[in-house]
Amino acid sequence: MNKRIYLSPERRPRPHGRYWGMEAYEKDVCEELASLLAPLLAARGFGVRIGAPEKDLAARVGEAIAWGADYYLPIHTNASTGGAREGTARGPLVLAYDHPAAKAACRRMYDSLLEVYPCPERGRGVQVSRNFYEIIRTPMVSVYPEIAFHDNGEDARWLVENKGEIARALCRGVCRWYGVWDPLIAKSPGAPAESSGPWR
Repeated sequence: MNKRIYLSPERRPRPHGRYWGMEAYEKDVCEELASLLAPLLAARGFGVRIGAPEKDLAARVGEAIAWGADYYLPIHTNASTGGAREGTARGPLVLAYDHPAAKAACRRMYDSLLEVYPCPERGRGVQVSRNFYEIIRTPMVSVYPEIAFHDNGEDARWLVENKGEIARALCRGVCRWYGVWDPLIAKSPGAPAESSGPWR
């Protein structure tokens, strides 16, 4: 597998993204997830690069394009409040570019996250986004998971306590898109025809 996966974990430092009820922050958790995910992908034959924290979004997207990335994976956790009160929203959400291949790749990731999320009925699905830079300015497939809500105490605890399991789920989402056999998952169909070659 010679596909190249660019990982772009949350870059805004604390106090942004404080996890409800604990001294944990989105940037730190997402960077740890990226560091756990990278060797899992490399072991399955993917090229992997992680965006440096000092690079802004434009620089990361530019680096991914120059490197020849095939798949761009932001890593984020979500919030529904400004942090002054605990949020009630929960569950995974994956944001997609409005194209059949992009939405199909995001569905692979969403399904993989639901397999490990403790309340799958709270999942929020795949939603088209026309605003996020790392979705609208990436010429390769972009899969943008908001893994769970860090301003909800139950989701925040799950995120902090299950980083290894979440990283494996992210890996499965990529593997399923590319039809890579993995002992942790059943062999999945490969990507649909729309995923090959230029698609936007």
